[in-house]
Amino acid sequence: MKLYDNMGYLDFERIAQRKTPFNFIIGGRGTGKTYGALKFVSEEYKRSGRKFILMRRTQTQLDKISNAAFNPFKSINSGFYMKSIVKNVYGIYEDGEKTPAGYGVALSTISSLRGFDASDVDYIVYDEFIGEKHERPIKAESDALLNAYETINRNRELNGAQPVKLFALANSNDLANAVFIGLGLVTVAENMKRKKLEFYEDFEKGFSLYMLNESPISKKKEETALYKIAANTEFKTMSIDNDFAADEMVNIKSCDLRQYGLVCRVGEIEIYKHKSKGEFYLTPVTKGSAKSYSSSEMDLRRFRREKYYLWLAYLNNKLTFQSYTQKVLFERYFNA
Repeated sequence: MKLYDNMGYLDFERIAQRKTPFNFIIGGRGTGKTYGALKFVSEEYKRSGRKFILMRRTQTQLDKISNAAFNPFKSINSGFYMKSIVKNVYGIYEDGEKTPAGYGVALSTISSLRGFDASDVDYIVYDEFIGEKHERPIKAESDALLNAYETINRNRELNGAQPVKLFALANSNDLANAVFIGLGLVTVAENMKRKKLEFYEDFEKGFSLYMLNESPISKKKEETALYKIAANTEFKTMSIDNDFAADEMVNIKSCDLRQYGLVCRVGEIEIYKHKSKGEFYLTPVTKGSAKSYSSSEMDLRRFRREKYYLWLAYLNNKLTFQSYTQKVLFERYFNA
């Protein structure tokens, strides 16, 4: 699939043509994710009247971009602007129009919008869906996203209409982010990074995942002043190389599984104990295996209570991980 247009930016026309309702797009900074998505939905509105929602993680982030100085549509020269219509909701208007072309909402507050009718919305642009390290997490964040989608999508598919199409955009801050953990996409993302794939599609689950590893814009930006001075930093790795920030790769190796017995399964990982040593080995969940614990908040609470000795083993350097994904997931499951 051709991902980039003639200017080197992400081609949202092509992405929108895919049949998957959920589209997760991860790339370095300034690769045209937000610009392309907003340009596409604003032009779609002008062509066909199809409305859209612009969503941010928090109300604070949403309030900030509602200010004219931070208007995300400004660079598109589209004439769109945001104006408050009710508490926690902004209307997105085109100059001269009295009816909104779309709405601005925040994931953290959309649950408070009882009876919100979004039946006229066909697209959701969820910008910066991976929070940065310093940002406070949203409780049960992946569930919050699914609930937001349900609020917007409602029963339109039962009535023969197409589902709302979600474009979730982010920089590569954290491979094991809350949304990917909740939706079981961490292993998919890591496999893509390892194989240097830019595009993965799952029609059964209805999602596409894009990793903009070969962005022409990123390659051009390597020669700019900022990225010359940041050449050997984690900032450059995330911003230009589209690589996820990672801790030191300690205790990451393959082990002979015949020497281990299964202890339990949790989320996307299986935990094995060595048959003669007090050591553990963590691998991806094997296909078709039943889970002892899901990644839901309730199950993770039960997992932490019943398997607390695993955290002590981790602190005592008694855990080995098949890949970095299992390491990060284990830490997240115990610290959720």
